[in-house]
Amino acid sequence: ASQHRLRTLAHMLTSIRRSVEARPTTKPVIRRQATHIYTSRADARARIAKESPTLQHTETWFETLVSGREYLPTRMWWVVQLVTTSVTLADIYFSNSPPSLFGGAAAAAADGKNQTSWWRIPAHAHDTLLGLLSLLLAFRTSQAYDRWWEARKLWGQIVNSTRNVASNAAVFMTDLERKRRVIKATICFAWCTKASLRATRPSADELSGLVTGEMLQAMTSWYTGPLERRPTLHLDQSAFEEEEADDQGYVYEHLPMLMVDEMKAGIRDELDETVGAKGSAAEVHEGWKIVIGNDIKSLVDALGGCERIQKTPMPFGYLAQQRIFMLIWLVTYPLAIADEYRWASIAVCAVVSFIMLKVDNIGIEIEHPFGTGRHDLPLEAICITIEKNLLEILRRAESRELRPVESPVYNRRSPQTARQHWDATRPRNRSGVAFLGGGDANGGAAAVRG
Repeated sequence: ASQHRLRTLAHMLTSIRRSVEARPTTKPVIRRQATHIYTSRADARARIAKESPTLQHTETWFETLVSGREYLPTRMWWVVQLVTTSVTLADIYFSNSPPSLFGGAAAAAADGKNQTSWWRIPAHAHDTLLGLLSLLLAFRTSQAYDRWWEARKLWGQIVNSTRNVASNAAVFMTDLERKRRVIKATICFAWCTKASLRATRPSADELSGLVTGEMLQAMTSWYTGPLERRPTLHLDQSAFEEEEADDQGYVYEHLPMLMVDEMKAGIRDELDETVGAKGSAAEVHEGWKIVIGNDIKSLVDALGGCERIQKTPMPFGYLAQQRIFMLIWLVTYPLAIADEYRWASIAVCAVVSFIMLKVDNIGIEIEHPFGTGRHDLPLEAICITIEKNLLEILRRAESRELRPVESPVYNRRSPQTARQHWDATRPRNRSGVAFLGGGDANGGAAAVRG
């Protein structure tokens, strides 16, 4: 009985090996042609992430304490430290000199103690002004962080809306080329928005494989021709044709809205094709407005919100008054503590000025969140996330459309066809009974009994 079970197991393994070897080992060429963009874009994203100037960090104590740049003083600190050191030295020098040098009292007190210098500021008065200065700094930092957080929420809105646009296009559009057009334009919208907020042009890595070569050249380069030859909507038709004939190339100024136009053009082509087949024009237009039009409007709204933050800095008057008040307080601080701390006043002033100027500097850095500083938003990482998500949606759409028909392995089968294929190919013993269950309800038990 044991030898029979071993022979049965060996026969089953041999049959399984033969069935696996009989399967085709190469995928159809059509799938490789449809998915070549994913490999090239993955390489481009890796290069972009490697060259990203924004800081990728965690919030651990170790990383925050060993970050060397956070201990570096600002440039203004050196100026303030030079002034406060000079004031401290002057205070110590003149306070040890005879009072007659300052035109003050005629002589020292009878007990031999020095008079208090008339230029010094009472410490309690300086502490009272410190409370007011702290409120100004806290309000300034809070407003700067509100701008930074609002910008992050707007980019979160862009992430969600791009996913909705791509998903709706992949599911509801009928033509694969239009799906690719809309999804690629949505990916380019994120990269172009990032570049527009930084007042630059997108790089070749950010757009390669997503647009044509001619469009890539126009979108990644600035216009260098003469201003009067610049193609605009205000040129008449003859001037525009002459511009094209001279091969000056076309220039795209606001690239995010160009990508919005591409998305809407893809929807327009879909509408032109489906108006007759799926209802009246009003019904089809209203349906597409609900499905994808609101998400495109959300993208434009988020773009406008980001541009509002970029082009509206903090009020100059508030910033100027806060800095003037802070500078006066720091420069006069040695006069309030020199009588008590003497030479140690230099170190105390250095620490206090370092803290205040660093807090002011962090407010400046996060006030403009779209730059390339260490504390700005990681726009490259957000755009990479958008691209990966949307290309995954496109891959699924292509797999549904480009499923080949010549290979039985990759074909879709109905449950009945799949059951017949499994019954015909699974291994059997010498008596002809299939392993792992037979064609009837008792097949499995019969194979085990055999």
